[in-house]
Amino acid sequence: MLTLIMCLFLSSFLATLICIFANLITGVLVGRKVKACQPQMGVIILEPSLFRFENDVHKIEGQISPKSKVFTDSVWLLIKGFNNNHWLIISANGVDKQSYARLKRAVLSAVNGAQGSK
Repeated sequence: MLTLIMCLFLSSFLATLICIFANLITGVLVGRKVKACQPQMGVIILEPSLFRFENDVHKIEGQISPKSKVFTDSVWLLIKGFNNNHWLIISANGVDKQSYARLKRAVLSAVNGAQGSK
């Protein structure tokens, strides 16, 4: 959509091709980033002070950051690892209700615990 809107205002054919090519590359990069943040399968292990996620591709371990967000149908987790941070997006329809409720409680306690300490 962005490519079509931008092409309406470009008068040169070369500028239009460059715009299409740049938007295509950006779309592919963003798609890969979102796919990496939202894994299809994996195991989540919640411990009192530690969060672990493992699947065939990723092995993430760390603490749930207060910047994590809880939405109606998904939880966006920012995991603070030992040397870097990772984003994970967990959908409600990807796990059973009880596990999703536990995950939401863990994220809310991490967020509320950080607000209470300020």
